[in-house]
Amino acid sequence: MSDLLHVFALAAALVGVGSLALMRRGVGHAEIAAAALMVIGMADAMTLALLPPIVWFAVMLPAALALAARCRSPRASRAPAGAESAALTGHLALGLVSTAALILLMTTMTPDAVTAPDAVPPPDAHVHGGGAMMPQLMAGAFGLGAILLGAIALRTERSWVHRLHHATMAASTVAMSAIVIL
Repeated sequence: MSDLLHVFALAAALVGVGSLALMRRGVGHAEIAAAALMVIGMADAMTLALLPPIVWFAVMLPAALALAARCRSPRASRAPAGAESAALTGHLALGLVSTAALILLMTTMTPDAVTAPDAVPPPDAHVHGGGAMMPQLMAGAFGLGAILLGAIALRTERSWVHRLHHATMAASTVAMSAIVIL
């Protein structure tokens, strides 16, 4: 099931990048680079794992911050399609944050990371049981957030290409969240 969700998440992200490349207004090189970074990070984390997940997190988080700063710059608001581009850029920045976090959370769900319930911790271990469900709760929050933002974007966007991008990005995030939850 996890492999099927991986393939679906990656396919949805690829369609999202393709639809982003088809947009005529409000999309610059930074937005396309951000979407490509998400797809490359997802593909690597789900297949070859050339880079550790923490490296993808360390690359995607500053990229998201840079996109958010670009979205808030005075130059962005003077553009003819400033509101549309700011919303799209903000959505991509949030996508980078959620993708980075979900790539990191997926590593906590590997069989090596899960200890047997009857395993005895070492005597000097400091064990807390309250955070055992934290990865699933965070993934659920990312999935629900993607559904909410996707629904808002689908309602407010008029272009089918924009709608396709937002829908596939939300679907990809929900699939990655399901990998962590299941």
